[in-house]
Amino acid sequence: MKQNIITHKHISDRLETLGITPGDTVIVHTALSSFGAASCCPDTIIDALLQTVGHKGTLVMPTFGSSEAVFNNKKSGTNLGIVPQTFWKRNGVLRSRHPLASVAAIGPNAKTLIEGHENAPTAHAEETPYYRLAQLNGKILLLGVDQDRNTFLHTIEELARAPYLKPISGKFIDNKGKTRTGTWRYFPGPHRDFIGLGESLRKNGLVKEICIGNCRAKLMEAVPLLNFLLPKFQNNPNLFLSANPNLPDGIRQRAQILRSKMADAAFTLAADSQFAGTYMEEIIDNMNSTAIDSIVLSTINDVPWSAVPQDKRKWYLAGLKRAGIKVAAIRISNLNKNLDQILTQVKGAKLIMPATIPLEKLKISIPAKTRVLIENTGITGRDMVSKLKELKRLNAMAAFNPLEFIKIGENPFLSTYTRTSIKSMIGAIFVNDGFASGRRTQLEEGLVEIKELISILNCRSFSGLFILQSPDPSLFRSTVNKFLQMYEEVR
Repeated sequence: MKQNIITHKHISDRLETLGITPGDTVIVHTALSSFGAASCCPDTIIDALLQTVGHKGTLVMPTFGSSEAVFNNKKSGTNLGIVPQTFWKRNGVLRSRHPLASVAAIGPNAKTLIEGHENAPTAHAEETPYYRLAQLNGKILLLGVDQDRNTFLHTIEELARAPYLKPISGKFIDNKGKTRTGTWRYFPGPHRDFIGLGESLRKNGLVKEICIGNCRAKLMEAVPLLNFLLPKFQNNPNLFLSANPNLPDGIRQRAQILRSKMADAAFTLAADSQFAGTYMEEIIDNMNSTAIDSIVLSTINDVPWSAVPQDKRKWYLAGLKRAGIKVAAIRISNLNKNLDQILTQVKGAKLIMPATIPLEKLKISIPAKTRVLIENTGITGRDMVSKLKELKRLNAMAAFNPLEFIKIGENPFLSTYTRTSIKSMIGAIFVNDGFASGRRTQLEEGLVEIKELISILNCRSFSGLFILQSPDPSLFRSTVNKFLQMYEEVR
């Protein structure tokens, strides 16, 4: 079937209908193939764009970097397609020197847009062509591409300092012809679901659409887009992330967001291995996906840590180290002859043991300099205080387990914490919930009053361990989210 040729005039007329006017500053993302094979050439599109903005307007196209080790804005190509490749080589077109996020521009605002891009603190936010586009009340035009090609969305991420963004470095030729290395903070990484923004933008009147031949064109104004999305993103850093819970990029990005919420915490959040998963691989996966990087080793696959063979313990510990997870404590139920060996394998880890172990054994069996935490198993708050005082030589502190207090009929917040001196002896608290029967529940669904305990300890700038215990390993991730929700409310 014969295909119609898309003319320069047809493109220009349709762009005017879409809302581009003489004098506009417009950044354009385009895919030549969207117009249809052999329907037009790069120069036809560029000429039509230039005619539409007029001699008082400015045309901008991202050209990013290239595969070359050192970026040269006068020579390096672009991998963004034939249209920007053709555009940046035109006479009179200026190009920024940023090796990873360069743009090409022509028109009265071209120099203002590109100047000093390589010296900006970020690639797409302050002092960059993308942010300056908004300062100049510019427009964003997508020709045959969707929001996943809208570089201005990176501006929003970087302005909000999205926790999942990372610093990046690159080499370029500066204005003196010398090779320089630059580093830019908050550089965007892999997959986000920018396409998913489309419906919301349309509903709020932020995008106009029209067809130019086969090409679907979308036009947005930078300032309204910024004013709409930036507050939403600041309130919800997950805004641009994929809803797919199994997408590796999404898992990593959500973990970075979770970790950022804990940045101001004095305490260390740790996962109890017994409740973080069954097998070590599952435990590591759950912890990495929730940004928890400290663990209390109690059981692995229902086997107490103290009963795990030495060679297997080494293998487990090596896996934790590779995953960036630190062992905060070892939790044991009784003393055994391997205790020295167990503690030697995890230097610096605290030792958590139940209050049911006789005092005489505790005083004799604990290696010197071991930081001991006594868990209130089957013991009242007042008796715990007495026991800790008797263990003064060990500098023992309480591993406050609120569910254990509930099981013996003692309210852990209103009674134990409020009415005894244990509050000054707590070195760790188990973050759990449940009933007197021992049945565990999700946080805030039992009798523990865990939010009150978290709140009061946070008010004291508690610097010990918060040890997270989910009602079941399968609910670990949702328990982490529940904890973070509570922490957001009380901090």
